[in-house]
Amino acid sequence: MSTRSLWMVVLMCLPATRVSAADPVFQFSKDVQSPALAQEELLSVTLDADVYAATQDALLDLRLLDADDHPVAYVRRKVQTSKRRKVRKTWVARQPSVRPLDDGGLEIIVPLGPKDPHPNGLTLVSPLRNFEKRVHVETSADGSRWEPVGQETLIFDYSRYMDVRRDSVVYPETERRRFRIVIDDVTAQQESELLELTRRLRGGEETERVERFSIERRPFRIDRVDFWREVERETPDEDVKRAYPPVRFQVEQDEDKQQSVILIDSRREPLTSLTLETPSRNFSRSAAVEIEDVDGVRRTWHSIGQATVSRIDFKDLQREQLSITFPESRHERYRIVIENRDSPPLEIAGVAAEGNQYELAFLAAPDERYRLVYGDADAKPVDQDTAAMQSLLRSGFDVTSAELGEQQPNPGAGQRRRLPLRDLLLHPAVLGSVIALLVIALGFGLYQAVKRMDAEA
Repeated sequence: MSTRSLWMVVLMCLPATRVSAADPVFQFSKDVQSPALAQEELLSVTLDADVYAATQDALLDLRLLDADDHPVAYVRRKVQTSKRRKVRKTWVARQPSVRPLDDGGLEIIVPLGPKDPHPNGLTLVSPLRNFEKRVHVETSADGSRWEPVGQETLIFDYSRYMDVRRDSVVYPETERRRFRIVIDDVTAQQESELLELTRRLRGGEETERVERFSIERRPFRIDRVDFWREVERETPDEDVKRAYPPVRFQVEQDEDKQQSVILIDSRREPLTSLTLETPSRNFSRSAAVEIEDVDGVRRTWHSIGQATVSRIDFKDLQREQLSITFPESRHERYRIVIENRDSPPLEIAGVAAEGNQYELAFLAAPDERYRLVYGDADAKPVDQDTAAMQSLLRSGFDVTSAELGEQQPNPGAGQRRRLPLRDLLLHPAVLGSVIALLVIALGFGLYQAVKRMDAEA
């Protein structure tokens, strides 16, 4: 077979490949539903779960089109806002006077310095663990007449059981500048963790066993007293979060590893936290969020975030931390691994997911219709002129919010895409066909050569 004949066969086989046949351009589209505009305005549309489920990780396959299918320049940005939050300013109490009380308590009197602001809380800094004390605070203008401020507060450290500690007292702000801190019995009696065991034997048999626990009296040491004041400050450029309900979740118990494993399916939204929903009380467990890596047939999990999830519900103490945060991630499947150790598994009622929001901002003309098309794994980034729009956004011009309509199949999704000749020749289907034909041609040539050699012999 000649070389020319071989390439004719290859070219005849190319139309049989599906390289340029059924590859979609953009799979889906959504109409932009905007209010009526009297003049050109800045519009923004927030991306939703439908868009995230069908797009690339970097969101390169987003195109905004006008009614004539002409591309419209846009700026994709993370939704952010400025919030006011409480910030704590702390300073050390100076020149405290300390006096033991007759009932075993302790009195600490601290005056504020001339330049100290008015506090609305204090912290008793102690190196001790495993304690429980009641504290109440009084104030005075001249140090002769004391009046209670705030409520009696229980400070504690329960490290023996779980990582829970409270060493601060909150009270209303007052104009008085002298404080009297009274702590109940500061010398605690504790059972030692050492056990003394006495056995009496007679004739090799045990006749008596005596167990003794030693009791130690441990003073409640305070290293210093910190005053603090909470003020509200504006924090700029804070990411706006929104809920992204998981598609489903499933709880499995790994008895060998003493773990609860919660599998979560999402729509590839930009998640930043997962939160457990559980009716269980009084627990503290280590937990991690993991994502799945697929390498051929091999599947592995690696952690992207860890936290201690806990809920304390005892008497007047209610505290919970059930969220696990992690860097923004877009995956279809996550799992939460909870370390139970020897404790019974938690009852899991659900999982809440939260993440960042992204929006497209663009200049919209009155009486113009727009639509968003998306969903193409091969789409390349576009280089649009957005300098003027960026300047308008930085200048603080109002942006009108619009919404995305229902997801529809894109009318152009079924059109055949013509690939460049270079991409066509490098396509796996074409390369496979060429290699197969070359192998056939080589085999045929070897057969002809051997046949000629036998004829000459």
